[in-house]
Amino acid sequence: MASARCVYCDATLQPNSMYCVECGQLIPQQPARPPVPAQFEAPQRVVPAVAPAQVPGAPAGAVAPVPLPRTLPWQQSGAGADAAAQASPAPVAPAAVERVELAFSTGQRVVVSGSAVIGRKPADTALAMGVRAVEVQDDTRSVSRVHLFVDVADGRIHVGDAGSANGARLERAGRFQQLESAGTRVEAVVGDTVWLGDLSFEIRPA
Repeated sequence: MASARCVYCDATLQPNSMYCVECGQLIPQQPARPPVPAQFEAPQRVVPAVAPAQVPGAPAGAVAPVPLPRTLPWQQSGAGADAAAQASPAPVAPAAVERVELAFSTGQRVVVSGSAVIGRKPADTALAMGVRAVEVQDDTRSVSRVHLFVDVADGRIHVGDAGSANGARLERAGRFQQLESAGTRVEAVVGDTVWLGDLSFEIRPA
């Protein structure tokens, strides 16, 4: 950069000097920088104001409410399940069975409560056991004299083969279960069908 010189005596001026050291004249100062014309100024960035969220159906100017904690939809899965579990009624235990009706394929109807022995001639065995005898008519003699035990106790139904010659089966929903000859008794339910040789009976509510 070239050194500044005095306009009066052409002497070299010291940097930042206000007077010339040779002639003592006041050094004229550079005029202040003129202002930039308005057309050359950088435009100012205007940030648009964000309008508040409107509530659907609410009057103009209404602001949407801020959701409370734990009220957003994705926060409701567990709470909804708990509420549904609390709202759903507890499962009702099935009513205890006190007695049933045996509807035989021959048209015979017998109501049984407690224990019974079923066969063509079950009286003697029933008397010895202290239970009820249910005698069925069977011209084909496929039913034994003492064919089947039936127990209705403690709200449940059990049937068991009494050692019959032709056996007994329990039918439920089209499936058959062979009962053990003079073996463990099997639990039955209302709606089951029990086969004694060629005859059968359906267990119905009484």
